[in-house]
Amino acid sequence: MKTANKILVAALALIGVSFTSCEVLDQPFKAGYESTAFTTPGQVRASAVGMYNAMQNAQFLGGRAQIYVDVRSNDTNPSTYFGGISNYNIDLGSTYSIVGDAYRAAYRTIGEINLFIEKLTAAPDVMPADEYALYMNEAKFLRGVVYFYLLNLWSDQHTTAPAGLGVPWIDRSYDGKTAFTDEAIVARATTADIYSKIIADLTAGTDLPASRGSGGASLYFATSGAAWGMLSRVHLYMENYDAAISAAAKVTGYSLDADPAKTMYIKTPTSSKEIIFWIAHNASDNPGTNASLGQHYGQSGRSDIQISNEFRALFDQDKDIRYKLLVYNTSKKQWFTNKYPNINENWAPIIRFGEVILNEAEARAKQATGVDETAIGLVNKIRKRAGVDEVAAADFADKAALVDFILVERRRELAFEGHGSFDLFRNKKGIPAGRGSDKAAAIPYPNDRFALPIPDREIIKGEGVVKQNPGY
Repeated sequence: MKTANKILVAALALIGVSFTSCEVLDQPFKAGYESTAFTTPGQVRASAVGMYNAMQNAQFLGGRAQIYVDVRSNDTNPSTYFGGISNYNIDLGSTYSIVGDAYRAAYRTIGEINLFIEKLTAAPDVMPADEYALYMNEAKFLRGVVYFYLLNLWSDQHTTAPAGLGVPWIDRSYDGKTAFTDEAIVARATTADIYSKIIADLTAGTDLPASRGSGGASLYFATSGAAWGMLSRVHLYMENYDAAISAAAKVTGYSLDADPAKTMYIKTPTSSKEIIFWIAHNASDNPGTNASLGQHYGQSGRSDIQISNEFRALFDQDKDIRYKLLVYNTSKKQWFTNKYPNINENWAPIIRFGEVILNEAEARAKQATGVDETAIGLVNKIRKRAGVDEVAAADFADKAALVDFILVERRRELAFEGHGSFDLFRNKKGIPAGRGSDKAAAIPYPNDRFALPIPDREIIKGEGVVKQNPGY
C-alpha cells in the first residue's frame, strides 16, 4: 500500500488540539469539538473561532509565511537563521526544518478548516440558514487564503505556469483510521487547478457580510471586502486584469488612513479604516519569541532581519512619511523597520486597502495600450498619503515605465507585509546582485529554486506519488 504524504495527513488527523486560546477574539476553541457532531449553534460558533486560532499558527500565517516571502526579496538583509531560505540554497537532506514546519503548519490549518466544513455540512439544520451560510462561506474563504500562500511558496509556477506542479489539494479531514490508507494519497495538482479552487473558495467569501461587528472585529474576521480584496490579488497574479479591476471596485467601505501609523507601526490597529483582514494577536496568543514579526524585524527583539541599503534608496528620505518610520540602530549601525514595534503583539498582515489600490493600478497599467491616467491617479492616492510628490503621465516614457514605477511603489508601500518575492517572480524578475550583502550574486529569472522544496519526508513517504520541485 502506498502511503504518500503520511506525515502530512497524520498532522491533519491531529487538528483541534494544542492551539492557544485567541483572547483577541474573546473566545477559545474547545478542543473536544473535533470528535463530536455539531448539535448547537454555540458549538459551531466556538469551533469557527478555532479556525482563526489555526490561522495564527506560529510557523505559517501567524507571521512566518510573510517573512519567508520577504526575506527572499531584495529588500532585506536577514541573519543566518533564515539563510537557507533567503539565499536559495536549502539543504534537501533536512529540507531546512523551518521549511518543513511551515508546509505542515499550512496543511494543519487547512485540515482544521476542512473538519469544520465537514461537520457543518453534516448538520444543516443546527442554525438558521443565513447563519449556516455565513460560517460555511467563512471557512471556505479562510481555506482559500491559506492555499494562496501555500501555492505561491511551494509551486513551480515561476518557470512552468500554468501547467507546472502546484500543491496537493486536500479538501477533507483525516482521522487515525484514514490517515495512513490509500485514500490519503494526494498527488500535486497543477498551478492552474489550484488557482481555480482558490478562486472558488474566495468567491464563496464574497457572500459574507461587509461588517462583522464593533471593536475592530471586521479587521480580523472574514468579510466580503476581504474576499473581494484577495480576489483582486489572485486575478492580478493570474494576469486576469479585467477581473482584478472588477474585484478591486467591489472593495467598498474602506479608505486610506490619513496617517500611515494609523494602520501600521501601532499595537492593535482596531480603529484603522484601511485594514481589510489581518491575523489578530495579543501578548498571550502571539507566535512568541521565535516566530513573531516584531521579534524578527524589530531592533529590540531578535533583530535578525535588517533592511537592505537598496530598499532605503527607494525613498525620498526627506519627505516620505514611510521612510521616517524606519529605525536606525546607532549602536550597531544597522537599519531595521519599526513596522512591528510591539515585539509579541503585532497582528500579521494579509490584505489592506492600500494594496487593493495598487492591485487595480497595476492591472490598469498592464492592460492599457499606453500610459494609463487612471492608474496614475490611483498611485497618487498612495503617494499623497505618504507625503511625496505626485506623478503625471508626462513622467513616463511608455507603459512599461509606468508598470515598473508601480512595482517600486508596491515595494515602498507594502514592505515587509509578505509581498516582496511574490511580486518579483510573478513579474518574471530575478534577484539583483548585492541583495543584503555586496558579495551576493544575482539570481536571474527563471530559477527552479524560486519555489521552496516539498519537505523530504513527504517525498520519501510519497513513494513516487508526491513529486519534488525541479532543481532539488
